[in-house]
Amino acid sequence: MDNIKVKIAEREIPLRFRMNQFAEIEEEVGNLAEVKDLVLNGKNRIRNIVKIIRIMGNAGLKHAGQEPDLTDEWLMENMDPHALLAYQVALLGCMTKETDSEAQQEKNENTERDLVLEEIQTKKDPVNSPTGE
Repeated sequence: MDNIKVKIAEREIPLRFRMNQFAEIEEEVGNLAEVKDLVLNGKNRIRNIVKIIRIMGNAGLKHAGQEPDLTDEWLMENMDPHALLAYQVALLGCMTKETDSEAQQEKNENTERDLVLEEIQTKKDPVNSPTGE
């Protein structure tokens, strides 16, 4: 994913999540299946967020032709504690978007649909009204 950025100390940092970052996050933070929990909960969630921002931020900076100079120390000093939720959303959004299955999307696009049956099903569903009609 390339369009998610975080702003830290008046600096816009693009986040990038590809296979290299996937491997690095698993090595430094934990299994990707557990990352959501590691970012949202637990006593190490702040340090996990910082590590992931460093990894994905340096990749984004490098991809944008900028110096990948983020360190955990700089991030810890400059990140706004009040923006913690924004950081969590940005990280998880970037990782989730990239892990959406393109194969599943193609399957959905190529699957034949019975539009008449879908219209009948829509009419069968109860309407949200006081009388249910």
